[in-house]
Amino acid sequence: MYIDLTQLDELIYIYHVKMSEKQKQCPMCPRGCDLSAPHCGRGEEYARTGKTVDIHEHGRSGKERLHFEKKEQQLIMKYLHHAVNAVDRGGFTQDDTPMMFSTLTDEETIQLASLLEKLSDDWMGKAPQKPKHHGRG
Repeated sequence: MYIDLTQLDELIYIYHVKMSEKQKQCPMCPRGCDLSAPHCGRGEEYARTGKTVDIHEHGRSGKERLHFEKKEQQLIMKYLHHAVNAVDRGGFTQDDTPMMFSTLTDEETIQLASLLEKLSDDWMGKAPQKPKHHGRG
């Protein structure tokens, strides 16, 4: 196979353009954000320092992951995180709300609500308070 020199020059140019574009993208997650405006803590850290953050020790936000003594506690946090993410991704509409808890009996739903309320009240009392923002803009 023979390549015309003009084709070779064009391929080299395209390669350099793609590489320079790639260098402007954040490598820390699949989003490939522009490094001038990363959308996560890991991207911000990379843009600032040029160093990668270990994904096994840090979540997508760049914050250190919590480790629990008991496997069940770790699983509770994992399942809560997955459930909130599923809702946050916008996969559900108001019409879907009747089926969102259909896998639980009425009694299980009441028990789960009571347990989550107990945890929530305790954690909110222990967590440091962040300053409240009044309005956006």
